[in-house]
Amino acid sequence: MKILFIIIITFIAFSSISIEKGDKDGWVLEKDKNDIKIWTLKSADSGIKTFKAVVIYDASVEQLAAVLNDVEAYPEWMSEIEKSEILREVSEYEHYYYLLVDAPWPLSNRDNIVHFKLEKEAGEVKISVEGHADYIPEKQGIVRVLHSRGVWTIMPQENGKSKLVFEYTADPGGSIPAWAINMFIVEGPFKTLSNLKEFVKREKYQH
Repeated sequence: MKILFIIIITFIAFSSISIEKGDKDGWVLEKDKNDIKIWTLKSADSGIKTFKAVVIYDASVEQLAAVLNDVEAYPEWMSEIEKSEILREVSEYEHYYYLLVDAPWPLSNRDNIVHFKLEKEAGEVKISVEGHADYIPEKQGIVRVLHSRGVWTIMPQENGKSKLVFEYTADPGGSIPAWAINMFIVEGPFKTLSNLKEFVKREKYQH
């Protein structure tokens, strides 16, 4: 996860954000458009915000899980992802993968090594994604994402639909200040989750 926080730091243009009153836990609703809701929560330690997105998809739990498990297809729907590949497959639903983002000038490209684990329980699917910055050596000219952690949760709804909840936070590395990172924390995920609405309809995931 995006999940992927590496997505949100590289999205250039962002629209005006409608900020609503936060809830009792500190979450602030930043965007509510096209059935996609995105909240943010500011970290007391780093100042970098966590985001949480909620979307209802016209797709089954199994279809969404299949898309998220298809790592090599990420560049086709995740915003600004240039490359994604599996580094080590632990099992069908657990692996380590590599992400590369083509960041806009003047930022250096970012990469992230992610441990992906998918678990099924009581009709729901939970996917944890956690960065492992030291899994492989850093590459020249590319800034390594230092810390990242997120959870995709997919829950069945009526009429064959599914609710997707994605919560994610990360430190993208380099010298980008927290306020600059936070500027892009909404529009990257919004674009990615919008793309997913159409991508999940592809024939390869209809089983």
